[in-house]
Amino acid sequence: MIKKIIISFLCIIMIVGTICGGFLFFYFVIPSREAMNSISLPSRVEDSVSAEEKTTEETTSEDIYLADVYQSLTLREGPSADAKEKTSLPPMTHLEVLEFIQGTDYAFVEVLTGENESYKGYVNYNYITRLGEPTVRVGAEE
Repeated sequence: MIKKIIISFLCIIMIVGTICGGFLFFYFVIPSREAMNSISLPSRVEDSVSAEEKTTEETTSEDIYLADVYQSLTLREGPSADAKEKTSLPPMTHLEVLEFIQGTDYAFVEVLTGENESYKGYVNYNYITRLGEPTVRVGAEE
């Protein structure tokens, strides 16, 4: 009789533990609405048609790059990390590279898409990817 009571008690504990474990699993795995709303990824990864439409006849697709960043890419007034920041560009912003600056990690660019369209400035070229090539950083980390 005592064995049946102990086995029944253990079965009930196991069932309750499984149910509670399931709720805890979903609670910690499924992001909250606030977290879901804070994620802002581009609706399309490649938008080469609109970028090419906005370019001039002189610009080739070889000169068009994407801001390949997790959060934002800093557009600066000069080719240095110490230069004043003009603005921050969101991931996947299309840029036309006008010149790679010798002796630095910077390129002089013109912004082709987004709120900062037609801005010119300097970006670290380690964080841009040629249009059509696989992106490295977009959407991976914060």
